[in-house]
Amino acid sequence: VGLDLPRRFKGSDFNVESCRTACDALADSIAQGNHHHVDGLITALRLMMPAQSGSERAFARPRDDFILRPEVLLWSKQDFLGGLEENMRIVQKCEADFAQLMASYPEGFRAPEILAAGLDLAVVYLKNYSLDKADTLYSAMESQCMSRGLPWDVKFMQDLATLRCKQHRQAEAAQLLEEVAKRTPPHEATLRNLGTVYNMLREHDKARTYFEAASKLVGEVEKEDLWNLGIVEMHKKNFDKAAPLLERALAAFQKDDPEDHVTIAKLRDSVGMCYDGMERYEDAIFHLAEARSLYERSIGTESPLYGTACERLARALVHAGRHQEAFEAAVEAFMVIALQDAVHPTPLFELLGLMLEEMPLESENLARLAKLQVPIAAAVRNLHFREMDQDGNAGVLYERMSRALVLCSPAKGDPADRKAAAHRRAMARALLTQAAPLVADATEQGLADLSHISLLISMQLQTLDAHDAEQRRSLDGASAMTLEQ
Repeated sequence: VGLDLPRRFKGSDFNVESCRTACDALADSIAQGNHHHVDGLITALRLMMPAQSGSERAFARPRDDFILRPEVLLWSKQDFLGGLEENMRIVQKCEADFAQLMASYPEGFRAPEILAAGLDLAVVYLKNYSLDKADTLYSAMESQCMSRGLPWDVKFMQDLATLRCKQHRQAEAAQLLEEVAKRTPPHEATLRNLGTVYNMLREHDKARTYFEAASKLVGEVEKEDLWNLGIVEMHKKNFDKAAPLLERALAAFQKDDPEDHVTIAKLRDSVGMCYDGMERYEDAIFHLAEARSLYERSIGTESPLYGTACERLARALVHAGRHQEAFEAAVEAFMVIALQDAVHPTPLFELLGLMLEEMPLESENLARLAKLQVPIAAAVRNLHFREMDQDGNAGVLYERMSRALVLCSPAKGDPADRKAAAHRRAMARALLTQAAPLVADATEQGLADLSHISLLISMQLQTLDAHDAEQRRSLDGASAMTLEQ
């Protein structure tokens, strides 16, 4: 303390004008959503910072003159029930306020005011399923939150666990929540969160233990507990036990919180799933359709919750024999999932299975599969961007995607139809070419026996060859007729 430590030479030719030019370009590229330019400019700007030794970059303990209290977290208190456009307006206002706040604190995330605002904004992102942005923010705050101790570390781990659940990384969420439980006295919210995570991990008896512990701690079975215990019974296929619990929970939330459309939609979703399992298909369709409608009005059609409601509605409609409606709902669900920050091959694979294997595929129905072309292209790009297209899971998915495209793309019809079909066949061939080595490698490495998928890939390639040959023959015939004329 008090020592005048040596400092590295900083140079004498720092170009302020170049820095400002880059900053102006950075603002423009952020507004345009040009991630490549933003990454490059940030790197260039960081490189312009004068040289510093490790001793210069090491700071003393950050300020602790700020108390993290619930009342300072104002942004995340908003319910975000105004629909997609209004919700996005609020999110962008929060982002702008955060940027202005950051500009006023040279300490960055070492300033507790900034750290609190970051935690607040991250929950805004969680509520709106902006998971990539939330992940970026938590990564930037982790070291500061964890080094400060209570309550910063607990708040950080609780919210990060929520993110991991939404990213389908429930095992990591469970570890975080178990650590929260170790660091804090027993609390019903922590117990319920642990129960929810273990339900997702299909450890239903363990989940029940946590839910019952939460009820015991509170001293009564609250409506949240009815809901949670009902979900446990539903996942265990004890539908006769699950239905009354879920129905009571729905009635209680409708009475106590009638304007909380998202929570009521989630409950209708749970009740609908339960009825579907009980083969009460029309009742299931009613509740799932209501859930979808509530989501559409409150959080918009881009939300994963809306996509999940569409998927479950599609399954209930299939079970009820209402296949055309089911197909439309399934395509809508596929598009939502394809664009998610938390995109994953499994739900896409299962939805394609619903459309290809549980709905009739007579010749008159095959053409509708062309509606999947754009959603498939979006999913493939999203998976590639996230490097999730490099294993057997992706290979199996791509085989099923190509099957949908091949089925709706024979070399028939007028010139426009033939051209569109040829484009879909080219997409299918590209998918099969990528899938073949992924599937073969998974089989060779003993990860899974996917030899049957390899056979399907070979058969589809043969079908594509036949369709393309027919296309060439039709073009040759058309050319010959033109010459004769």
